[in-house]
Amino acid sequence: MPTRSDVVADGAAEKPSAQRDAGTRFRVPYLVRRLAVFVVALLVQSVVIFAFLRMLPGDAAMVLGGTTSTPEQTARLRAHMGLDRSYPVQYLSWLRDVLHGNLGVSQLTGVPVGSQVGARMAVTLPLALMGLAVALAIGVPLGVLAVTSRSAHVRRGLQIASIIAGSIPALWGGLLLVLLFGRGVGLVGVLPSQGFPSAGWREPGRALASLVLPALSIGIITGAEFLRYVRSALVDVSESDYIAQAMVAGMTRAQAVRRVGLRLAAPQVVSVAGLAFASMMTGVVVVENLFALPGFATLLMNDLKGRDFLAVQSELLLLSALFLVMGLVVDLLHHALDPRLKAAAKGERA
Repeated sequence: MPTRSDVVADGAAEKPSAQRDAGTRFRVPYLVRRLAVFVVALLVQSVVIFAFLRMLPGDAAMVLGGTTSTPEQTARLRAHMGLDRSYPVQYLSWLRDVLHGNLGVSQLTGVPVGSQVGARMAVTLPLALMGLAVALAIGVPLGVLAVTSRSAHVRRGLQIASIIAGSIPALWGGLLLVLLFGRGVGLVGVLPSQGFPSAGWREPGRALASLVLPALSIGIITGAEFLRYVRSALVDVSESDYIAQAMVAGMTRAQAVRRVGLRLAAPQVVSVAGLAFASMMTGVVVVENLFALPGFATLLMNDLKGRDFLAVQSELLLLSALFLVMGLVVDLLHHALDPRLKAAAKGERA
């Protein structure tokens, strides 16, 4: 017959398995709901994007025809491009192509939109990631220092510096960096200030060097905003019971804020980082123009000026999908990092 210890051991072995099963049951419906929301949101955004672009005056046929084109020539060009079809027919045709992985062909250049986006994203995506890394490297340590420093002068100085740095436009910041570090024009000319290597990332050293100044120009400004957010979040959690318990356990206030408070503030920092990354993906057009980078934001603006609506709507849809994925990742990180959400999840499973 099994002894009491055997029964206890069997129960202890079954409990983690039951918890894992409950955790799986909790996560699967949640992910299914989020994926359903993702699909519906993307479908709604596709309709909004298509309708908004058709409200703008002009089209690619008028741009290609120019000012010398007669109405008859413009009409024939519009029919050749399929722009004479009704809007519902154009939308459904575009949506069917997108669902098959075909983003269409640019009506101005004749180049597949997917190829154009891939080439430009190879510049903008690393630039945004590098800018985000710079912002986090600046904002998080200095935000912690702004709360834990014993010197009132240091705390006040960091607050003032964050306000000043955050108010500098990216264009001015980029120009200042060029004047300081731009090769050929700067006081310490060590970094390229214009262009991107034609070989792209096949020359990783040159490609990386060409993105350093643009990444710094957007990362320093965003880092100043991070500093304020991190400081505000740590000030809020520094009065919580978690910090008090850590101090009772023998930590100093600064140690408790760094070791415990930073973990509690991590969900807020993740949310801000997600928003900052999304903002960088769309807001780097000024920086790309300043440093002559062939990035995605510049492509989008040029296609919009040329009324290449087929390319623009596919590019905006990809951008919307990227934002939705970022929102999903941030939400999952919230559940992984926030102990309150973990406790709520355990309570729901129980």
